[in-house]
Amino acid sequence: MKFTVVVTLILLFPCVLCHMPTLYEFCSHVVANGNSSLARCDSSQCQGRPGIRGIEGPRGLQGIKGERGEPGTAEHLEERIKKLEDSFLMIEKQLLANKNPEICYMGVKNRHIIPDSQITASSIYSSSYQAYYGRLDNVDRSGEKYEVWAAKRKVIGEWHQVDFNAPKPIGGIVTQGRLDYDQWVRSFKISYGNSTSAMITIRENGSDKIFTGNNDRNTKVTNMFPHVIIGRYIRVYPQTWYAHNSMRLEYIDGMCHGSL
Repeated sequence: MKFTVVVTLILLFPCVLCHMPTLYEFCSHVVANGNSSLARCDSSQCQGRPGIRGIEGPRGLQGIKGERGEPGTAEHLEERIKKLEDSFLMIEKQLLANKNPEICYMGVKNRHIIPDSQITASSIYSSSYQAYYGRLDNVDRSGEKYEVWAAKRKVIGEWHQVDFNAPKPIGGIVTQGRLDYDQWVRSFKISYGNSTSAMITIRENGSDKIFTGNNDRNTKVTNMFPHVIIGRYIRVYPQTWYAHNSMRLEYIDGMCHGSL
């Protein structure tokens, strides 16, 4: 019994400079080496089992705020969606225009879209030639009116105007002559604007654009503008005509520019 205690103390003595192993660890070491006389203490052999984790320390200070990142893809989202919707609408109108050009009309032909009060002129030949009779494809239904706009005087400076009530993109114009008599406008200018006191004449190559008009009573002539214009008011100024400056007309939606 005394001999066993002495051997144990001899084996443990080399470990006085490190942590004391547990009985389990000491016995495991002896068994692993197969000879207790060769047991020696080193740092790996003297380490015990991991202890219980201590209490969590105080939280550190908050770090410095980083730089602001680049704007996300949601920036101006509503504006981008509107542009996308407009592009789809434009494509749809261009496809439909090949089958039915009237899909591009802005409503002068249709009294439910552009009422009479929104169509005016510099003058009228008589009450039978009101500005609002100058609608494309207008025909004499009552037997009392000629259903065409005719200016009072055959002079340059007379005009026919449409008010769209708000700025609109406009891409072109379609014109006709007088249905029941040989009268039509051969050439004309176009002015537009958001105020009747600040009208802009469409220009091309540095000069006022002269558009080619009609050569008969009923054939529709389409003129696309050099570029889409934006305006609430738009006017036709006849420059030359046959017999009298009489005309019927319609405007083309800017979405259809390039498709007709």
